[in-house]
Amino acid sequence: LNFYRYVAANGHIAPDHLLQICKKIGPILDKEVPCVPGVHSLLGTGRQSLLRTSKGYGNVRRKGSSFAALHRGRPPEMPLTCKDPPNLGRELTGTQRFCPVNPVSNYQHMRMHRRILGHLSAVYCIAFDRTGLRIFTGSDDCLVKIWSSFDGRLHSTLRGHSAEISDLAVSFENTLMAAGSCDKTIRVWCLRTCAPMAVLQGHSGSITSLQFSPFAKGSKRYLVSTGTDATICFWQWDVNNINFSDRPQKFTERPRPGVQMVCSSFSPGGMFLATGSTDDVIRIYYLGGGNPEKISELHEHTDTVDSIQFCHSGERFASGSRDGTARIWRLTQRQQWRSLLLNMNATLPGSEHATCEESFFKPKVTMVAWDRHDNSVITAVNNHILKVWNSYTGQLLHILKGHEAEVFVLEPHPSDPRIMLSAGHDGNVFIWDIVRGTKTQHYFNMIEGQGHGAVFDCKFTPDGQRFACTDSHGHLVIFGFGSSKPYEKLPDQVFFHTDYRPLIRDANGFVLDEQTQQAPHLMPPPFLVDVDGNPHPPIYQRLVPGRENIADEHLVPQLGYVTVVRQYDPFRGAAEVLSSPNVGLRRSGQVEGVRQMHQNAPRSQMATERDLQAWRRRVVVPELSSSSYSHSSSEYSDWTADAGINLQPSTPVSSRKRVRRQLSSSEEEEIEEEEKQQSEDEERPPQNSKQKSKKPKVSHCTNLEVSNEFRPSTWITDVIPRKSPFVPQMGDEVIYFRQGHEAYVEAVNRNNLYPINMEKQPWRKMELRDQEFVKITGIKYEVCPPTLCCLKLTLIDHGTRKITDKSFYVKYHDMPDVIDFLVLRQSYDEARNDRFRSVIDDAWWFGIIVCQEPYQPEYPDSHFQCFKVRWDNGETEKLSPWDVEAIPEDAQQPECIGGGVPVTAEEMREVMYKPQTGEWGERSRDDECERIIAGIDQLITVDIVAPFSGPVDIVQYPTYCTVIAFPTDLSTIRLRLLSRFYRRLSAVVWDARYIVHNARTFNEPRSKIAHSAKLITDVLLKFIKEVAGNVILCLPSSQRSSETVPDPDSWKGQCKRLMNYVFECEDSEPFRKPVDPTSYPDYLSIIDTPMDFEMVKGTLEEDRYENPMELCKDTLLIFANAKAFTPNKRSKIYSMTLRLSAFFEERIRTIISQYKTAVKSSEKLRRSQRFRKKLQHHESAAPSTDTTR
Repeated sequence: LNFYRYVAANGHIAPDHLLQICKKIGPILDKEVPCVPGVHSLLGTGRQSLLRTSKGYGNVRRKGSSFAALHRGRPPEMPLTCKDPPNLGRELTGTQRFCPVNPVSNYQHMRMHRRILGHLSAVYCIAFDRTGLRIFTGSDDCLVKIWSSFDGRLHSTLRGHSAEISDLAVSFENTLMAAGSCDKTIRVWCLRTCAPMAVLQGHSGSITSLQFSPFAKGSKRYLVSTGTDATICFWQWDVNNINFSDRPQKFTERPRPGVQMVCSSFSPGGMFLATGSTDDVIRIYYLGGGNPEKISELHEHTDTVDSIQFCHSGERFASGSRDGTARIWRLTQRQQWRSLLLNMNATLPGSEHATCEESFFKPKVTMVAWDRHDNSVITAVNNHILKVWNSYTGQLLHILKGHEAEVFVLEPHPSDPRIMLSAGHDGNVFIWDIVRGTKTQHYFNMIEGQGHGAVFDCKFTPDGQRFACTDSHGHLVIFGFGSSKPYEKLPDQVFFHTDYRPLIRDANGFVLDEQTQQAPHLMPPPFLVDVDGNPHPPIYQRLVPGRENIADEHLVPQLGYVTVVRQYDPFRGAAEVLSSPNVGLRRSGQVEGVRQMHQNAPRSQMATERDLQAWRRRVVVPELSSSSYSHSSSEYSDWTADAGINLQPSTPVSSRKRVRRQLSSSEEEEIEEEEKQQSEDEERPPQNSKQKSKKPKVSHCTNLEVSNEFRPSTWITDVIPRKSPFVPQMGDEVIYFRQGHEAYVEAVNRNNLYPINMEKQPWRKMELRDQEFVKITGIKYEVCPPTLCCLKLTLIDHGTRKITDKSFYVKYHDMPDVIDFLVLRQSYDEARNDRFRSVIDDAWWFGIIVCQEPYQPEYPDSHFQCFKVRWDNGETEKLSPWDVEAIPEDAQQPECIGGGVPVTAEEMREVMYKPQTGEWGERSRDDECERIIAGIDQLITVDIVAPFSGPVDIVQYPTYCTVIAFPTDLSTIRLRLLSRFYRRLSAVVWDARYIVHNARTFNEPRSKIAHSAKLITDVLLKFIKEVAGNVILCLPSSQRSSETVPDPDSWKGQCKRLMNYVFECEDSEPFRKPVDPTSYPDYLSIIDTPMDFEMVKGTLEEDRYENPMELCKDTLLIFANAKAFTPNKRSKIYSMTLRLSAFFEERIRTIISQYKTAVKSSEKLRRSQRFRKKLQHHESAAPSTDTTR
């Protein structure tokens, strides 16, 4: 009844009324919250639901950065409501299939954008910040540098460490950068201001690894370091105030002496830390319990674990060991670590069986890595191959071949799981497709003139669009897609002029620039210089942050002066183009350009004229050349000639047509410039082709008198050896006394002899003790007046007696009443008695030692004038221990008390320097002196030698003394040999080289007289070098050139020149002589066949090599032994080995190729001659045959 009433009351409702309502609801709702077009449903969900609202299903536009986060190693799914999702975001996060978007073939287009020389030593560390905008490099030159990854600009140099940089780390907040060093400290800098935030000193050994933990709990963070002291330190810091705890939580893991912690890796979330060490144990630490704690020790490996890496997602990590295995570890549900073994001896199915040699080879894992999706593990083996393994089953998938030396860099692409980058000590960089096991791209780090540079580290940017490498020669190499145009505006060599300035340190390890007394990050923007210290042009100076808008006249110090110099120096540009720095293969004793800049760095940004000249005066190692006359290096090479036993110092040649007076880099005194040369427009008389005089005729000044102040002192020109004053010679080992040097400087200032800049004295620029053991590795004389001697003094380690890489400079001259502050080590070491005699003015004077007391209270340990003596005449005086001699029993006594006794020639020989073994080669000093005297006697009979056979007539050439500071000639050298003036053979060589130096300085460098001097010097030096020769070679004469067949024996001379060159290189110093078994008792147990350069040179000189291949084999054995005995790839010896071997292999390859060509040509000539003889014999026999017929 009620239903019928309800129907009657709603008679206006049609039978299809509900259907019409449903038809109307959809369009009305679509106006507010649209559904998917073309799809209509009453029962749908989501965007098709009739209950949808605008709040829950509105169109939201999200930024691409919203999808850059990773959850458990995978990107989030893209929301359906995302409107216009960015294509780059899809590509980088991998939410769609990556393969069709970016095929592997695209990586063939990654090319080198720029190679930049920015460090003076090997660079083992590189890192990008979290945005990929900045590159950090850490080098053995103790510097960390910050570069732009987009254009290669140098942003900043972080100074403070005092030893090699071993590792770099960037915080996950991208606010801090930390560097670990072999100086046992960790320094943390702010990336925004480059200000030092902390100096962490908790290790007693070198830092081996350094990492910021991903783990975050509130504001608490951790920085973790491991060291060679077998400790691991957890440094807690606060992310809000960047406050580091002074005392880390430390774990010392030293079950036996000598154990070191060498590697570490965090899990993706930072809860777990795995470490490897030399005691074969893997240790696991847990950070999730409030404080770090060790939870496990894994003992599966049987040798050092030196590579370890957690996967990108999950609780798995891979470890590599020298036992020839790698293991993949996983955390089970029972909280236990289980491993999957990867045996490096495994081979692919169907591959050839190993040879006998390979079966005895013991593989060692050098590096492990995961692909981006953790499906594969890649291992590098010491037989130069890479192996790709299934990370779940341990199955060997691929073997990648291409490297020719050990690989220590494996870097997975940050987003593409197919791509892996590898680099090694062979200089090769490969991009691999590890899915197919193929090579995609290859780059070889070839450095012109130096062989290849070993690649020590590589990193991808976070977006994978670029990667950067560092090498053994100090280069940063940037690769990427697209154009290299942004990098073209950058010079090849990028240094700041403040990079190597000395620092002063406080008790907490923070540093200030010594000259400006400012923190390095607060100093004004520096200017750019090259490796030789030369300022770059203004166009490059604007690349320095903070100098973009500076006026041109302020961009480079004394820019106006530079412009004037270049206007009057047309040959400078060509010389700069032709000369290329040889950073890795410097010769012993040579000046390193930018590193040496701390010796003459200006206090302000406005450098003086003297600074600019000093910066230009840097030595470049010349290429090997058969030319007798070259213009590739600076005449300053004499200043840093080789100071060792090697007899071939750098050849003194000039790259400038006009010779400027060289200015000392250790002093900044204002010396007046010489008279300007005559104008080029002035007419000059033609030069006589038969002129034999060493100097050009000066008609207007032949009668001028020479000022005494310009005449060289007898201290310089003396040919008789004397106990005092000390005359420096190349290679002398001496004791430097700071007190005496200060007394000399004070005397010069008191007498106003010449201006001295006190700020450039060595004790102002480096920390010097009161007495230092040094070696003279550079000598140069300078006309001031007075004539000054400029010395480069290289510090010698007191324990090992080997020269170090630290040096300083002094400039001085002999002054009356000023005590020598340089004393021969041999004299210093001799014993003294209470009753003594001393040589003064060639006479013995007698006295007694009253007491020993310091000369100055501030130097209590110095022996300088530490004896208070009373002479027999009653006078008292202060003497040094080396000034007094023991009185022999048969010594002649003075006729009266207090008188003197003349020194006999025999007594003088007894108190003079006694040569050490090897300083005169294989002969004794007497025999070698007589041999060279005989050679000089033969040489001076030749007409061309006449201008150089005696001293220059100063009356005829009065300006000679104003230009030449150290006159020398063949007769002076002969007299010095007769009197046994020289202490070693290299001092003779140095004097001989100064003949040609003087000729080129006083005359035009390309003049005939200078060429004659070069010719004579070469002949004399070759005679000195050839130990077995007694007849000096004839001077070469011009002959008609004719084409000849290459000599198959020419390789011998080439190899001798190459070995001499290698012997002079600084990197060859550890390999020149046999290893001392007493110093290294385990050497022979590791090395089966010892070899050294002295042995190779001896075999070559004795003509016992049949061909250059045999010499190459022995030399490569030297490098192989060095690598085997020094497995630490970050050691200085190892990097020296890599640089030297790369250089040698490049040069010997050319020699071997020429040898093989000469052998083939010679054999072809012999066959041709035999055929010709046979043909002639046949032709001569033919007529006789006809006659018989």
